[in-house]
Amino acid sequence: MTKVVFQRKTQSIIEPKEYQAAWLKRLYQTKWGNSLLSIVTSRLFSIVWTAIDHTRLSKNKIAQFIKEYDIRLSDYESVNYKSFSAFFIRKLKADKIQVSPSNRVCAVAQAKLLAVPIHSDQTFNIKEQNYRLEDILQDRSLADHYEGGTVFIYRLAVDDYHRYLVSETGMVIRRRKIRGKLHTVREIAQQHFQVFKENKREYCLIETKKSGMVMQMEVGALLVGKIYNPPSASYQRGHEKGWFSLGGSTILVAYPKGTVTVDEDICYYSSLNIETQVNIGEGIGLKIC
Repeated sequence: MTKVVFQRKTQSIIEPKEYQAAWLKRLYQTKWGNSLLSIVTSRLFSIVWTAIDHTRLSKNKIAQFIKEYDIRLSDYESVNYKSFSAFFIRKLKADKIQVSPSNRVCAVAQAKLLAVPIHSDQTFNIKEQNYRLEDILQDRSLADHYEGGTVFIYRLAVDDYHRYLVSETGMVIRRRKIRGKLHTVREIAQQHFQVFKENKREYCLIETKKSGMVMQMEVGALLVGKIYNPPSASYQRGHEKGWFSLGGSTILVAYPKGTVTVDEDICYYSSLNIETQVNIGEGIGLKIC
């Protein structure tokens, strides 16, 4: 089945470019590739494989990447980068991020988005995989808090902006890091593995005035060994929360029952398991409270 994405900006269905798609197909769909998975999805492999991208030797990759993905460098704070890894975490100029009004659910990243309901038994479905929130959070009582709520799943492709925003204003009441593997978060891996409960991840709980306790989680992925979240006791909605180093990755934001609704177009395409391309800061739902 051909993978497609709904482009919200142009109201069209597109088939996005898949970075290193042939290599990933061999890795996940051949016997010899499967035999290497335990090595390739390890943190050590991520460090070794991407080592050159942190040096000046990788600068020649930047121009090719800009051309292939039509990146407008003038939108960013810098135009000169010492390595591909430095370019990868480039920062948008402040006026290029327009945060939606406070009564709207704010997209925390430029990404391919699914918004799915969390059922009464804690399960939710992503790409025909049934997940239990308890397994992802590794906390049964916390997972119970989100039964009947909504989880927004942002998949960042390599061409997306890899810095992300805070979902809501509030005090940080808990943080947790969970060790794990580094599978790709693309559909080719999700067909075989429950990547969101197997991959390295970290999350925080934000106590808000109107939406209750909101959970925001960053998930590591293949060749993404680093998740950078500078420590903070409190957060301001729409401010930068952190960034991923190299590769694509995923962010999960969960809201309790009865606190938000999802925009009609995103809800419709999510029900078909089709992701919607959203821009960082845009409104994707409405807060009920």
